[in-house]
Amino acid sequence: MATSVAIPDIGSWFERYAPSVRHVAVRVTGDLDDADDALQDAFLAAWRSRARFDPARRPLPWLVTIARRKALTIAAARSRKADLLIRAELAPSAEDVALARASDGWAADAVRHEPALALHALGGLTAGAVGKCLGIPLRTAASRIARGRRRVEARLTATTYSSSRSNVS
Repeated sequence: MATSVAIPDIGSWFERYAPSVRHVAVRVTGDLDDADDALQDAFLAAWRSRARFDPARRPLPWLVTIARRKALTIAAARSRKADLLIRAELAPSAEDVALARASDGWAADAVRHEPALALHALGGLTAGAVGKCLGIPLRTAASRIARGRRRVEARLTATTYSSSRSNVS
């Protein structure tokens, strides 16, 4: 003959034990809304596994264990989400990355095409010293430095103008 096992009444347990279980969830999560979510998840999990509960035992420790696990899961998910948000805020935007790559590219081109400007601006050499390094007359070195400056200034002005236009729209 089969023996019938008493299936617990989760509804009455909720009325009786919810404040204690919620208190545990609040202590774990530190947030009332998250604690309420953990409480709901815990009683739902208890209801789903009610057939496995041993009626000879007290239900509160079992419910608290379920609630603590649910609260830890919620707290960990919130922590991961917060980390992702912080990383997203710290990470440069796609536009910033594209502008940086473009500026690196044109800066390298400027140095490659105008070595006189690179020696003057980056090396701190005078026009006369640039001329000696490159084996060109002083006036030629000075004009190449000036031409390189104009190209860089034009490029910077165009980049600044296009960046400010993209912020307006």
